Amino acid sequence: MFAVIKTGGKQYKVAPGDVIKVEKLAGEAGETFDFDQVLMHGSGDSATVGTPLVSGAVVTGEILEQFRDKKVIAFKKRRRKHSSMTRKGHRQYLTAVRIKGIPGDEDGSKTGAARAEAKASAAAMQAKLDAADTADDGHDKAAAMDKGNTEIPAAKSMDDYTRPSNFLDAPVEDGDDLTKLPGLGVASQKQFNEMGVYYYRQFDEWNGDDWDYVEAYVETQLNGRVDVDRASVMVQIKKLLSDSEK
Repeated sequence: MFAVIKTGGKQYKVAPGDVIKVEKLAGEAGETFDFDQVLMHGSGDSATVGTPLVSGAVVTGEILEQFRDKKVIAFKKRRRKHSSMTRKGHRQYLTAVRIKGIPGDEDGSKTGAARAEAKASAAAMQAKLDAADTADDGHDKAAAMDKGNTEIPAAKSMDDYTRPSNFLDAPVEDGDDLTKLPGLGVASQKQFNEMGVYYYRQFDEWNGDDWDYVEAYVETQLNGRVDVDRASVMVQIKKLLSDSEK
């Protein structure tokens, strides 16, 4: 599978896992960037060619670093003219990007319709989780009122949460690629590994209390440096586990 994208006035032929250097993109290392100017994608005779762009096709990539290219020297000299020599240097701003998904690949890169469907699924799951959380909060408040306590309970600390039982206490070599999960990059994967999370199945085994621990850990111990949305993550986890079983 491959795709041809256009960015910075240039065209690039890419495949999942490729690392390309393009003119500077907006974003920080670890963030996901969507290339929506896709000229063609596919494999062999089944390639889809745009006119000039493939409608709705998107190639996703992860920003690895922002850097500047090697200096290029421009030297000019005109004969028989005073002060006619000029020497200027230029270092172009570039961005290194690792391609994560192209339309039609098993990693899921997304046409516009597929992305909208995934977003709707994530929103539906988030609504269910919010409803469950609201019910739990109402139960806690009712219990407080029954005891004659009208004050809002104090914010919880990590001592109020139970560490998930499936966290690993030692590093592993065959862990899954957590950067395939929405909102997670290389830095986020490192943080999850340090927490004891290496496999997709660990996410799938968590219940509401386990997720509460993870979100509290991210908020209090990691100062919110990891962007994890349980609904979006679980939609992708289900897909990745289903694909691995095929």
